[in-house]
Amino acid sequence: MRINSQLQYNQFKIEQAQNKINKQNQDRLKEVCEDFESIFLGMMFKQMKDAGFKSKLLDTGIKGKIFKDMYYDKLAKEAAQKSNLGIAEAAYRQLNK
Repeated sequence: MRINSQLQYNQFKIEQAQNKINKQNQDRLKEVCEDFESIFLGMMFKQMKDAGFKSKLLDTGIKGKIFKDMYYDKLAKEAAQKSNLGIAEAAYRQLNK
């Protein structure tokens, strides 16, 4: 009987560890999907910027380019967090099957 109870306890501990790993993997997958949405939006914003909008205010050589890139990256991250586009959620559902 003692062996059975020890075996059951070990199985319980293994299941707990697997559940913890699954939860960590799901959390990490959500983060990656949110990052993907942010990167996607950043690329979209940069393409929109290159398509036509020109501002002499920020066109100051390499410094202006770096600033604009940082600005659009931050804008994309904020948009991904605050908007409900669903790109991250769709990617998560697809990858979590």
